[in-house]
Amino acid sequence: MTSRSLPSWALMLLLSSTACSLDCHFQRRGIWEIVQHLENLGGKFPLRCLKDRSNFRFLQVAKIDQLPEETAFPAIGEMLRQVFNTFSLNVSQSLWNESRLERLLSGLYQQTEKTGVCLEQDSGQEDHSSSQREGTRLAIKNYFQGIRDYLQGQKYSHCAWEVIRVEIRRCFLFIEQLTRRHRDQEIGHLHN
Repeated sequence: MTSRSLPSWALMLLLSSTACSLDCHFQRRGIWEIVQHLENLGGKFPLRCLKDRSNFRFLQVAKIDQLPEETAFPAIGEMLRQVFNTFSLNVSQSLWNESRLERLLSGLYQQTEKTGVCLEQDSGQEDHSSSQREGTRLAIKNYFQGIRDYLQGQKYSHCAWEVIRVEIRRCFLFIEQLTRRHRDQEIGHLHN
């Protein structure tokens, strides 16, 4: 991502507000800070790493318009956990500043904890979509397993980590689109 597109990320994340049903679960500021830490890790994508790009087929994980509201938050929580687990791997060859990486991991951990508390609060509600939730969770886990397999196959090289850093940005774009869709649905319900 170039430095010119950073303001568009900022605008996109700042203008989107979370759906009322996700207020407990998803806090824009926490996610915005994670995106900032991710950006600060490596700066511009190194051109020498273009040859290492891979297609992780993220869009096969879930289509935003087909993910029901009761599955959305668990999907976001699973994605945050998987991002944390991925960046907790062997990053010694990434050439990233260790304190910046620690800030990223800390932000991911805090947001994951917040979502965990909210999931526990929601667990008492009747759930008619547990099989769909589980299917979405497994799809997300498989997607991230592909990322970890790629890293291992590339021997956790600096370029492999840069490719993953770009890929993880897509996850946060997905989270933003998902919460925006649910916010718009909530607003629609208020007007009806």
